[in-house]
Amino acid sequence: MTENQNSEAVEAYIQTLPDTYQEDVSQLRMLILDTLPEARETFAYGMPAVTVTDDDIVCSYKAQKHYISLYMDVAVVTDHADDLAALNCGKSCVRFRRYEQLPEEAIREMLRETAVKQKKANTE
Repeated sequence: MTENQNSEAVEAYIQTLPDTYQEDVSQLRMLILDTLPEARETFAYGMPAVTVTDDDIVCSYKAQKHYISLYMDVAVVTDHADDLAALNCGKSCVRFRRYEQLPEEAIREMLRETAVKQKKANTE
């Protein structure tokens, strides 16, 4: 798939979501793409994902029955546990019901940290 086809596929995915999630997932997508302008959208494990290298996924996200999950690097989620304390977090995921619950600046920092880490790993 080309980048344009991937973006269209992500948009189509969002359109299939219940109305209650479409706006929140769209806002999350825009936050990710705004934070990482060099990012490419793709699909991995049946959900939208974002890459900055050919090998690694910076994050992926999916609307579940009761919440939206944002999957990220385990170490980065752990390092930002204090910023995410108000949310339901797993080892590598941040779960939220509404976009407004997300600590935007912390998520932006987490995305940047992961992207830098992956770029560095790919140049070594």
